[in-house]
Amino acid sequence: MKKILLVAVLAVSTLFSADHVIDQKGKTFIPHEITVAVGDTLTFKNSDPFAHNAYTDDEANEFDIGMQSPGTNASVTIKAAGTFSVECAIHPNMLLEVTAK
Repeated sequence: MKKILLVAVLAVSTLFSADHVIDQKGKTFIPHEITVAVGDTLTFKNSDPFAHNAYTDDEANEFDIGMQSPGTNASVTIKAAGTFSVECAIHPNMLLEVTAK
């Protein structure tokens, strides 16, 4: 019974989650700020002709997509509420502020 309930909860949360595209263009994250819900996905789209990276050291939502080639996408799921910064290890001036509710 517990397994059925867990599967049902996961299915319902997936129905209500959203995918937010963060474009990496001109050595910047577009948009620069975003508010999302826990369970939503951030998809990083590299529209520049050179590699990018996106990472956060936020303990609750820690991720690092690694070296992202031009023309590719990489996605992460928001795990916890809070506010945190996302940076590019290659271009340190790139900054995205994420608020998760």
